[in-house]
Amino acid sequence: MELPVEPWRLHDPDVDPEGLRSTATLFTVANGWVGVRGALDELVPTVHAGTLLAPVFEEVPLEYGERAYGFPGRQEQVLAVPDGWAVRLEVDGAPLDVRTGTTHHHTRTLDLRTGVLDRAARWSAPDGATVAVTTSRLASMRRRELVVVRWTVRAETAAHVALRLFPCCDRSPLRSTAEDDPRPRSAVVPDDGSGSRAVDACAHTGAGRGGRAWTTQHVPSSGVQLAVAADVAVVGPGVVTTEDHATTVTADLRAGEEVTLDLLVAFTADRHRAGEASDGGAALVARAHQVLDDARAAGHDALVAEHAAALAEVLDWADVEVDGDPQLQQAVRFAVLQVLGAAALAEGTGIRAKGLTGLGYHGHTFWDADSYVLPVLEHLLPDAARAHLAWRHATLPWAREHARVLGQDGAAFAWRTVSGPEASAYWPASVAARHVDADVADAACRYVAVTGDVAFEREAVVEVVVRTARTWTSLGHHTPDGAFHVHGVTGPDEYTAVVDDNAFTNRMAARNLRAALTLTDRYPEVAVGLGVTDAERDAWRRAADAMTVLVDPLTGVTQQCAGFLSRRVWDFAGTPAHAYPLEDHHTYAELYRRQVVKQADVVAAHWLAGEDVPLEQQRRDLAHYEAITVRDSSLSCPAHAVVAARVGWSGHAHDHLREAALLDLHDLEGDVADGLHVAALAGVWDGLVMGLGGLRTAHPGDAADRAQEHGPDSEALHLAPRLPATLTGLRFGVRHRGARLRVEVEPEKVTYQLLDRLPDGAALTLVHHGERVVLTAQETTAVRVVPPLGAVGAPPSPPPGRELRRPAPRSV
Repeated sequence: MELPVEPWRLHDPDVDPEGLRSTATLFTVANGWVGVRGALDELVPTVHAGTLLAPVFEEVPLEYGERAYGFPGRQEQVLAVPDGWAVRLEVDGAPLDVRTGTTHHHTRTLDLRTGVLDRAARWSAPDGATVAVTTSRLASMRRRELVVVRWTVRAETAAHVALRLFPCCDRSPLRSTAEDDPRPRSAVVPDDGSGSRAVDACAHTGAGRGGRAWTTQHVPSSGVQLAVAADVAVVGPGVVTTEDHATTVTADLRAGEEVTLDLLVAFTADRHRAGEASDGGAALVARAHQVLDDARAAGHDALVAEHAAALAEVLDWADVEVDGDPQLQQAVRFAVLQVLGAAALAEGTGIRAKGLTGLGYHGHTFWDADSYVLPVLEHLLPDAARAHLAWRHATLPWAREHARVLGQDGAAFAWRTVSGPEASAYWPASVAARHVDADVADAACRYVAVTGDVAFEREAVVEVVVRTARTWTSLGHHTPDGAFHVHGVTGPDEYTAVVDDNAFTNRMAARNLRAALTLTDRYPEVAVGLGVTDAERDAWRRAADAMTVLVDPLTGVTQQCAGFLSRRVWDFAGTPAHAYPLEDHHTYAELYRRQVVKQADVVAAHWLAGEDVPLEQQRRDLAHYEAITVRDSSLSCPAHAVVAARVGWSGHAHDHLREAALLDLHDLEGDVADGLHVAALAGVWDGLVMGLGGLRTAHPGDAADRAQEHGPDSEALHLAPRLPATLTGLRFGVRHRGARLRVEVEPEKVTYQLLDRLPDGAALTLVHHGERVVLTAQETTAVRVVPPLGAVGAPPSPPPGRELRRPAPRSV
């Protein structure tokens, strides 16, 4: 799969029916609440799970050959909802199908600035009648429940056209196949989750120039209720009729005439919990009708304009501009749009690993949302970061119960989940991955450090940090020499499991403990309410100060875990290319005994918690682990890019960024049909801004910053930009403590420009390569030189056979 490289568009100049499952993912429009995958508007050929609604999921039993105490009994899975936006077009009785008749022209374009998907096609039916079809689709960034669709059909020859709205309920004749249709039902009727939902009510009304259809449904296994309502208005000679659970717009067009269909679809949902009274979805359908009434009153043009304006409020100042690599330029804009689509208007749900672009990973949220995705949102759209963290805080009851089952104090957040409970059936990679608790705490602290949101810090962050800190003092222990150890855990690297003193886990745990000390100092009354005592604080301090991070005395390399460097190195030279990912061709028992890394572990620790680690140590560790990391996970390249840039290997960082950036756009892993890798997309921004831009924010868990917690630079934004020789410029915007900053990086200098007028006496403090820079209302711009880079040696190489992938671009 290969699409042309254009700076502000993702453009498919033709249609490949065999590739629609993949392009359906890439051309998704979403807003964090609802996602509409880039299936063709008529859903022919069939693309499954065309519409995802963030709160809608089902529960299914987890089956085990041998069950043990503490194993999850059920798993949550995100469930598709009715495709209320889809429309089937018939021309003189022949359905529009790009596989039949003649497709003279067909393009689809996702505008990376406005988030609107446009389509243009010219098609002739088998009998020769020819029409030109244009459609547009968006998931509103202003009205989270709303999807806006416009169809225009222009007749080039006289034709009878019928636009049949795909039903909001599951009872339409469009869901049935003809008795003589040789194709299997699954090839004609998309899997929209109807097998796991129950219809409570539906209605279809309309005549003349407009109509409305709606349904209320529920998911028996999870108690989720939803309502979908669609409103259609016709411009031109069309007439609306309804019958048999179907709405149809018909028109007899002369050559040159056209009919336009404006379709608005509202998606509402909530979870009905056991013991609560149910109104049968009445409130949800009333809300859906109100959304449609308000949208119809606003009008199509206003809806498109306000949606584009919402994105412009971020992209106009925060756009990442890359000079010297057109592929990376397109990719980072695609990445930012899709990260916003995964999170912008989410409420009461976490950010999913696949966003709302597919059913991969069953729609679960993982720790990478906190560590990879939230840095983007904290600086670009902090309300979305806050919403995710508020959801994490709301899942604390599940986390506390999970900790109790595990025999721990504090809170044990789920490794993968939809609503809070652990959903993984493989405990060595999930339940043992207790770094998740520190990752959530770290994200919460980082959010406050970036935004200054002290109200949220008091309301939620202190509790999250205290309860996760308790995890470490109950999970770990001191040995007679005073060292603090954490045994029997799994770090981010899933090819090494249930180990002692995992470096990532222990570094993040120490950071978590230090943050707990800082926040309980800052909010003593909250600490008292959480039962924090002086003895507990002393235990946190002793554990943080004595946390074990093992360094091999012979090589000076940080051990990923106890004994890791004594393991036999994997036979990379003897592993053929088709044997990757390794987990698909080798048992975990074999992988666990070798020096082979699936995804960044020690390197990720340096990225997220390496502020007090000397650069020479980080360089030495990156050199060792680069050579044994096979990147069977999409999470490796962003972490390696950030650390490579930090230690002076910016060209190597650029190479890692290209692989991360093109992972989905070129379908490098062959799995984009299951959904985008949202954390890897966020990692493109992370690698450019936190890597090549050197961005870091002081954090209450930073060992190096605790001494100056109330000093002049305690709230400073740290930057250390440096370009590789392969790039000639980099520009980006970030928000810090409510002020927007534009950074322009050139090979030899950096320009910092304050975009907001600060109140008199206020200042934005930066630290540029260790030099303090202060921007004020009077001094809004500063130019600084990029200091010379000393000798750093040649960058490392990946394992033989796992060289970084650099797909060649395709020009327009």
